[in-house]
Amino acid sequence: MYRLTATYKIELPNQLRVKRSKDDPLRYTAVIEGFDAEMVLVRNGGASIKEKCDVHETRAVTRIDISISRDEDSAPPDVPVNEKGGRDFTDRAPWFGKREHEYRRMAVEAVNRVIRFFKYEMKTPRLREFSVHDTEFRNPQCTNRDGKEFQSGIIELTSSVLSPPGPGLLGQKDFTEDEDAKLRRALQNDLDIEIHREFLSDAQTSVLNDKLRRAILEIAIACELAVKGAFFAKATTAGAAYEYLEDKRRVHVKVIELIDGAAKVAFGQSFKDVDPNAYTHIDFLFRARNKVAHRGERIYRDDGGTEYQVDRQTLEAWWASVDTLMKWIDKHRV
Repeated sequence: MYRLTATYKIELPNQLRVKRSKDDPLRYTAVIEGFDAEMVLVRNGGASIKEKCDVHETRAVTRIDISISRDEDSAPPDVPVNEKGGRDFTDRAPWFGKREHEYRRMAVEAVNRVIRFFKYEMKTPRLREFSVHDTEFRNPQCTNRDGKEFQSGIIELTSSVLSPPGPGLLGQKDFTEDEDAKLRRALQNDLDIEIHREFLSDAQTSVLNDKLRRAILEIAIACELAVKGAFFAKATTAGAAYEYLEDKRRVHVKVIELIDGAAKVAFGQSFKDVDPNAYTHIDFLFRARNKVAHRGERIYRDDGGTEYQVDRQTLEAWWASVDTLMKWIDKHRV
């Protein structure tokens, strides 16, 4: 048997926030479809944040190095030197050619599992999944069991500015040691992402890209999906009845009504009683959603009729309230 390892160095579309000690290797392993995958989160040498008397520092990860390994039934053919002194890869190229697609596919799958973990669990914005067509997965560094290299890669280091903690991060978390087990599970088994979390992630990116009207719509859609999913799951009698009435266009229940009066009946408590300020923010969010949907304007009116413009600061405050609502929903989910 011949042990082949293909290593890929993936530059990320956005930095990951990692709060660890300097000597933490940030190395994770999994077995995916018979391949051994090893992931290393590579910290850059740029800006960092460190609190007083804390051995951990927050630094940006801008690259993932992934090694995909498997035992092959033969070794790659030797590369002879031809009569002109050049190396002849005629026999070796087909040997790698038969295997490179599977190694590349496993590398993409492993990286995307990490991307999904940070995007939805760590709430890191501006992340995108990769495909086998991306150039990052071409020409990997290939080695044998003893580390003998057959091909070389190019390493390009970058540095970026790390944003300080605060509401402007829109819920983004620092990746600490407490999340190691979660990442290992996600790498091994992947994540089952609920649709409302996808909309929230999209909304986060929209806010950071200053696409505020789109963000309002996406946050409202995420809230509606999460709330109605909790109240009217398809597997329940209520869910079947709601779906029937919805198909007949005989039902229109507002989210703000569900988390107040309906919640008292279903859960024994109203979100309005739990957090009145957050409830008001959710109410204003849907008022703003209606203005965007019907007039294309990011405005809303309060109960006194005063009109307000929705800006970045407003959405940051609403985001915290939406996060509170989501946690409350999860606690009462059937």
